[in-house]
Amino acid sequence: MFIYISKDKFIRQKEIIGAFDLDTSTVSGVTKSFLSRAEKNGLTVNTNVLPNSFVLTGDGGDNKIYFSSSMTSHINKIQKLRLSTS
Repeated sequence: MFIYISKDKFIRQKEIIGAFDLDTSTVSGVTKSFLSRAEKNGLTVNTNVLPNSFVLTGDGGDNKIYFSSSMTSHINKIQKLRLSTS
């Protein structure tokens, strides 16, 4: 199953490690530093949208961060629905 992230971007659900709200999570200096290092190391994917959240993915050691226009609550709701039907 794929989850809509923004515009023409979909991510495999099994690759999602977590979805985080940008407004609340970037209050912490640790998160800001993490996102800054990820960007410098080429781990962020530009989705060309005004982001509400970021989604951390991982598949066999290939971690990426996608900035998403989707609300974190929407992404997490889809994740929970899938897990309850598995």
